[in-house]
Amino acid sequence: MKTSILEIIGDSTLAGAPRHLLSLLENFDYKKFRLFVICPPGPLAGEVKGLKKGIDLEIVPMKSKIDLSAIKEIRANIKHIKPDVIHVHGTRAGALGRLAAIGFSYPVIYTEHLWTKNYKLSNIISQQLQLIGLWFLDMFTTLNIAVSQAVKDFMVENQISRDSKVVVIYNAIEPTKKKASIFSSKQIIIGTVGTLNYQKGVQFLISAMEKIIKEFPEVSLEIVGEGTYRKQLEHQVKRMKLNKFIHFNGFIKDIEDKMADFDIYVQASLSESFGLAIVQAMGLGIPVVATHTGGIPEVITTGKSGILVEIGNPQSLADGILELLRDHKKAEKMGKMAQEEAKIKFNLKDMVSETEKIYEEVAQKSA
Repeated sequence: MKTSILEIIGDSTLAGAPRHLLSLLENFDYKKFRLFVICPPGPLAGEVKGLKKGIDLEIVPMKSKIDLSAIKEIRANIKHIKPDVIHVHGTRAGALGRLAAIGFSYPVIYTEHLWTKNYKLSNIISQQLQLIGLWFLDMFTTLNIAVSQAVKDFMVENQISRDSKVVVIYNAIEPTKKKASIFSSKQIIIGTVGTLNYQKGVQFLISAMEKIIKEFPEVSLEIVGEGTYRKQLEHQVKRMKLNKFIHFNGFIKDIEDKMADFDIYVQASLSESFGLAIVQAMGLGIPVVATHTGGIPEVITTGKSGILVEIGNPQSLADGILELLRDHKKAEKMGKMAQEEAKIKFNLKDMVSETEKIYEEVAQKSA
C-alpha cells in the first residue's frame, strides 16, 4: 500500500522553496508514495499540473499567515485525504497548514526555507511575533527539516525547536551535462539570480560595479529575477549612470541556459538560508563570489570553489570579483572545483532519498 503525502506550500512563484518542492515532486518514487499538493494559484500550480505524475492538486488562495478561510479549506482537504504524512513548506504554509492540522492525528513535517541569524524583518515587533509563532507552531510539529545547518542552528538557539527534532537536508540539483565556457569571449558577464528584494543585496553588487568597470570596462552585469525591489534597483542603476553595463532580465523559467553564459556568478545576499542558485552555477562550472552569511559557507569552500566576502560591503564584493577577473586561470580552477563539489555534496538523488526515508519513518511511527 502506498504512503500518502500531503505537500502544502504558500508560495505560488517559482522561487527557491517552490523550485525545491518541484524537484521533489519530479523525482519521488511513485510506486511507494501517493502525492497530494495544496498551493495558491500561480506559476507553481501550472508546473505541478504539467508534471503528469498523477498528483492530486488543490488550489487554495493563502492571503496571509492567519487566513481563516484558507485554514478552513486546508482542514477540509486534510479530512478528505486522510494523509499518512503532512509536509508544510515555508512560513505561510507552515502557519496555515499546521493550524489546519490541529486535532488530527496525522504527523506533520515542517521545512524552514528562510530563517537564519542574519535574516531580519524591517519591523522588530513583526519579527518577534513571527518567531513566537514559529515556537508555538512547533508544538504541533512532528519533525522539522532545515535546508542548512545555519537554519537548524537558528531554530535551536532561538528555542523554536529542540536539536533532536530538526534534521538537515540540503537542497540539491540534477547533475547537468552543460558547462559554462567562462572567459571564452571579450565580453565578460557577471550574473546574479534571485527574487529582487532588499535581503538579496543586489543594491550592493550594483554599487560594486562602479569600481569593477573602471578596471574592466568590458564587464557587464546580468540581473535575473523579479520582485518588489526592482524599481529601486533600476533607479539606482540610472542614478549611477550604469545602464550601459547593467541589464535587468526579469524572471527566466529555464535558467540554466542563461546561467551558462555567465563568467562569474555573484550572490550578494544579506541573508541566505541555503542558496540554490549558487549550486546551479557551481554545477555549470562557474566560479562564485558570495557573501559569508547563513548557509552559504556550507555550500562554498572559500578559496577553492569560490570566494566568500563580507555582507553589505560593495568594496568587499568588488575585491572578490576583481580577484577572479585579474586571474582567469584561478577562476577556471575554481569553476572546476565548484562543479565537482556540486556533484558530490548537492546531488538530487540524495536529497530525494533522504526525504523519502523521513516520510517512511514518520509514517511508521504514527501508524
